[in-house]
Amino acid sequence: MLGFNHVLAGSIVAIIVPAPLVPFVALGSHFLLDLSPHFGFPVGASPYAKPYRYVLYADGVLCIASLALALTLFPSQWFIICVGAFFGILPDFLWPLWHKGPKLLDKFLDFAEYIQWGERTYGAIFDTFYGMIMIITLYLLSGHN
Repeated sequence: MLGFNHVLAGSIVAIIVPAPLVPFVALGSHFLLDLSPHFGFPVGASPYAKPYRYVLYADGVLCIASLALALTLFPSQWFIICVGAFFGILPDFLWPLWHKGPKLLDKFLDFAEYIQWGERTYGAIFDTFYGMIMIITLYLLSGHN
């Protein structure tokens, strides 16, 4: 799944869940999203290969924009939103360490890989839909409606 959805989900978690639980629920939201059909690079393709770097750059920009949106809608909750967003996307930051770090981390990432049964290149359609739903949810939670 593209990272901006994890940032949005972590931000929503931060708004609706009691603060001490935010890191745990936001981390859990990451895996719930990864269980759904979503975007993924073709099998065997490196996301760091030249053709796919643009996807990573665009996703990075969307992650920053998603966090900025949440912080704009809920400025007084900036710290807990940043915590939720961080833990929502954290597993994706660990991928470069897969098979290079401790065995426990490898087992964690093996699990993360296993649950992504619905990862497809056309899954960007689903990611866009999920993102729109989460943006609408954030907006409605803000009370600006």
